[in-house]
Amino acid sequence: MKIKSPNFVVTGGKTGGHIYPALAIAEILENEYSIKPYYIGAKNGMESKILENEKITFFGLNFAPLVGISGLKKIKSILINIGGFFSSLSLLFKLKPKLIIGTGGFVSGPVLAAAFVLRIPIIIHEQNVAPGFTNKILSRISKEIWITFNESSKYFPNNKRKVLTGMPLRKNFQKLIKKDSKNYFGISEGEKVLLIAGGSQGSKLINDAVKKLYTKITQDLDMVIIHITGSRFYEEIINSLNEEESKLVKSGKLIIKDYISEMEQALNASEIIISRAGASFICELVATKSYSILIPIKKSASNHQLMNAKAIEKSGMGTIIEEDYLTSELLYSTLSSLKPFRFDNIISNNAGILYGENTKDIIRKESGKYLNE
Repeated sequence: MKIKSPNFVVTGGKTGGHIYPALAIAEILENEYSIKPYYIGAKNGMESKILENEKITFFGLNFAPLVGISGLKKIKSILINIGGFFSSLSLLFKLKPKLIIGTGGFVSGPVLAAAFVLRIPIIIHEQNVAPGFTNKILSRISKEIWITFNESSKYFPNNKRKVLTGMPLRKNFQKLIKKDSKNYFGISEGEKVLLIAGGSQGSKLINDAVKKLYTKITQDLDMVIIHITGSRFYEEIINSLNEEESKLVKSGKLIIKDYISEMEQALNASEIIISRAGASFICELVATKSYSILIPIKKSASNHQLMNAKAIEKSGMGTIIEEDYLTSELLYSTLSSLKPFRFDNIISNNAGILYGENTKDIIRKESGKYLNE
């Protein structure tokens, strides 16, 4: 492999919360500097599936998680990542990127370690209020640390440059029209829509709580439901529908999907969203001016999802229900008690989140110091 043109690399994986920001950064910088982006990720990771439909060149290597496992599995993962480090070293030597940007997840570790050895400038982007294990370690070898929330600064070394970039979102989240988004799902403009999304992996906990409410929500609250179940749970949900619920599906009042690649359309079509509190997703809520009922993952690293959710609740854009208290009854009472919201002033409140042109401009400026050399 012989690379002649200047390029840069993005890396990050395991969940959409790491993958989509990396793709957004690649999109911003490619458009600004006319420089080719490459994506390095896990060969069998979620990113390999997502990037099948993307134009960016993807290199899939062998990586494995280290957190949350023990014993022989951890030893095996360490050996896999050592191999991933040397594969990254070889690949980056051939690519010779001017800059590498990591968005977290276990994938980033070996890739950015290899970049450090090769003296390639490194930047990390942290999506959550509290950083994960990988970004905490990588912050020590990074030129800059980009953060989504103001509160994140205290978790990183004092001697490192920290920049509040906010969350980079892809251009398809800009300038959406609500009527068009509703039409995309066959929903008329005057209908109210509830979107349920359990994160990129789906959530059985949320699915079970919501499924009991299909009829009450569609009939008593007169809302159309878009339920994204996650691929693992889709068949289970579909096979468990009773006759009345099947009629709701046929009438278009209940739309059940395993996965939606056009999440921006689903968010923009909806008045209220029930979801997890991954940073990438809640910043998409901000960008589409969506009110949310947030159910943070209780066992998220450093409880970062609860911290993310509190930032949204503080700004007035959401309500939190913690997992320990989640029931169908509480979910319904919370949903039915919500009043119409005006977002004109809320969006301008300082929730420590930026999006759109502000974020683009900051990322362009910070990256330019390396890409213009």
